[in-house]
Amino acid sequence: MIAMTTDSVRPRERVEYWEDLVTRHVTPMRIEPSGRSPLRGEVQAQVIGNVTVAEVSGYGIKASHTRAEVAYTTGHLYAACVNLDGDARIKRRGEQITFQKGDVFITDSRREFTLDLERPWRHLVVSLPTHWIDSRVTRPELLAGMVVREHPLIRFWATHLADGFAMASSFSPAAATLFARHSVELLAQALDEVHYDRPTPSDALRAAMFLRACHVIALRFGDPSLAPDQIARDLRISTRSLARIFAAHNETVMRRVFDERVSQAMKLLAAPEAAHRSITEIAFACGFNDSSHFGRVFAARVQVTPSQWRQQNR
Repeated sequence: MIAMTTDSVRPRERVEYWEDLVTRHVTPMRIEPSGRSPLRGEVQAQVIGNVTVAEVSGYGIKASHTRAEVAYTTGHLYAACVNLDGDARIKRRGEQITFQKGDVFITDSRREFTLDLERPWRHLVVSLPTHWIDSRVTRPELLAGMVVREHPLIRFWATHLADGFAMASSFSPAAATLFARHSVELLAQALDEVHYDRPTPSDALRAAMFLRACHVIALRFGDPSLAPDQIARDLRISTRSLARIFAAHNETVMRRVFDERVSQAMKLLAAPEAAHRSITEIAFACGFNDSSHFGRVFAARVQVTPSQWRQQNR
């Protein structure tokens, strides 16, 4: 974890220090002291997979992303921020909104906005390249300055992000990559639903359950006994409900399980560091308990046998 604070510099240098910190690690910002309180900022950041999640807090700050900063920005980003605590406001398109605890707000470095951070506040922030989200949502032009509250899927995403931030140090590289991927997918799904088709809570819950089930499969594919009833128990829903959720995505649970197993086997068979491992050993490591069955499933999906795949990718 990386930790930085304005307490480490002299008071007269804090504005410049915080502006440089935010500009280099998030997006170009113009920082000014706000109110009577001396400016203070603190950030704790962790890279999880290919995304950076940070807990940022402070007070006495006014942060502006003006037309000049938009022009100066080279790699454009969305910042998805969860208001964990405190009093903060955003002003965009002439409207000012005060955040409530649990609100999620979105800033877009291609658009102007101002953050009033005079009073103590604490946010959990993830910054993502704009094309990651724009390619996944129907109406990206609606995202800049969006404030979302009381939406079941966005609350689920915020909890997912907070849990990942707290547990990141214990993640394996593969688990960290999965966390990052599901964070992006879940956020995009939530943002798309807020303004597009206005789903009912049950629709949002089913979407969240599908992502959670895929996450369980990605983590436990190596367990040869993994079955729909076990996954359903983990999610605290019925096996029948789980089957319906996957059917809505034109999938079955076990097809997803076998796809994940074959995908992981493909990586191992092609990895130079796993060249000493036999095909049978890799099959068992990926959750198959019969090498012949593994060969048939692999060939059906990849169109070549495991040994042919290994030879082609050496």
